[in-house]
Amino acid sequence: MGLSVLCGLVLGLVLNLAADWLPRRILQPQDNAPATPEGATVRPGGGSLARWAALLLLSIGLVLVLYGTAAGRSGGVSLPAGTVPKLAYGSLLLLIAAIDLEHRLVPNILIVAGLILAVGLDLLAPLLGGTESGYIAGGGVADLTTALLGAAVGGGLFLLLMLARRNALGAGDAKLALLIGMLTGFPWVVQALVVGILLGGLAAAFLLLFKVRGPKQYIPYAPYLVAGTMATLLYGQHITQWYLGLTRGGG
Repeated sequence: MGLSVLCGLVLGLVLNLAADWLPRRILQPQDNAPATPEGATVRPGGGSLARWAALLLLSIGLVLVLYGTAAGRSGGVSLPAGTVPKLAYGSLLLLIAAIDLEHRLVPNILIVAGLILAVGLDLLAPLLGGTESGYIAGGGVADLTTALLGAAVGGGLFLLLMLARRNALGAGDAKLALLIGMLTGFPWVVQALVVGILLGGLAAAFLLLFKVRGPKQYIPYAPYLVAGTMATLLYGQHITQWYLGLTRGGG
């Protein structure tokens, strides 16, 4: 476990350094460069202490959860199917959430990197032990077809929502939904987005109720979509079983 904590600390350090460097690289004005994207902000210095602490803790938590899953299934430290993709996807999603929360920005470079990563890991799934259907979310991506279908469903749904309600969602949210579909696949993208939307709605209601945000103030949405996706990647089957238990009990 000590090694897992150390790995989590290293991962959190790398993510924090990336969260410091990447937004400044993208948003700082340069000669003949386009203007800063609307609503995006650059914070000077090395980022906030709260973000550093949160990313470190979340990174340690992610590694410990994956370590616990590996130890629980095998009785040792061998990695069960899906551990490598979950760690890679979780790290990328945490970075996206941190940057959007702090700078109101979902970097295109991270979306593209995530899509390339997903395709690569899907193609390498047999080598990583992902030979059974649903090795990612305990019922998630096992081949490129389900990944592409998930991307089409996630991106298409949020694109329709964005067009239906102007200013309700940004283009970054739609691109993130497409990436989430690629990472989780179909039908698990539905669970990931529904959980994320519910979390975002509850958070928005809380912020409005206690007047932390006004009705027209920006509320970053990516962190909630990321939370829903992480929950699906790590506990997808458990969430489904819990929900089915509620519906059967209610029936």
